[in-house]
Amino acid sequence: MATRDEFYSALRFMTRLPVPDTVEHSDESFARSARFYPAVGLVVGGIAGISYYLLGMIFPENVATFLCIIIAVGLTGALHEDGLADTVDGLFGGRDRDSMLAIMRDSHVGVFGMIAVFFVVALKWSALFEWPSWSVVWVVVAGHVISRHAIVEIIARYDYARAESAKFSRPAVADDDLTYARLWTLGVVVAALFLVGITETLIGIALAVVAVMVLSRAFVRKIGGYTGDCLGATQQVAEVAFLLGVVAWL
Repeated sequence: MATRDEFYSALRFMTRLPVPDTVEHSDESFARSARFYPAVGLVVGGIAGISYYLLGMIFPENVATFLCIIIAVGLTGALHEDGLADTVDGLFGGRDRDSMLAIMRDSHVGVFGMIAVFFVVALKWSALFEWPSWSVVWVVVAGHVISRHAIVEIIARYDYARAESAKFSRPAVADDDLTYARLWTLGVVVAALFLVGITETLIGIALAVVAVMVLSRAFVRKIGGYTGDCLGATQQVAEVAFLLGVVAWL
């Protein structure tokens, strides 16, 4: 079934979770897999959120919150954190477009990248720790889904920056894929309106939208589009912005 293969392609690409051996991994299924990025966020956020709830029965809230963040990082193999670090290193360490792209391609992490990851993790911990424990699960889920939907919007709206790598297999977003992703995200947003709070959720989404718009314009201005690292940075920034928006109402 094509839809199943596309979902597993997205899950295989964005996480370290096991995928059935019977699933065929083709370029076609990967190209259409972006429609399921929010669904992957639902899986990762769900596991991380439930883990927080269970760990909260054993550990203090601050410890459970930090472990929740670590679990999410482990589920993705630090894919998005690595993208954030490389993007920040490139945008702040490069003098021109070519040098920025070269730095982002380098596997080493610089000072700018390490600082960015530290700040993001610290902000996540601070925001989640301040939120009432009974609803942290839903806040975590919504943050992961909305931030991965931001990736889909970036792919749909902007060009891939590495023109020389145009042949490289990467997700494309057709109109029906974008609609599919939006429906996944809308379902989670509606649930968050009831389970997290209307005002809190809307402020979080608004701040995430603004953050992604600013970030995407920086990508276009500095390197002419996005890269895989930029998508990781987008996820991290959107997630943090959503969490900060939600907790701001407190």
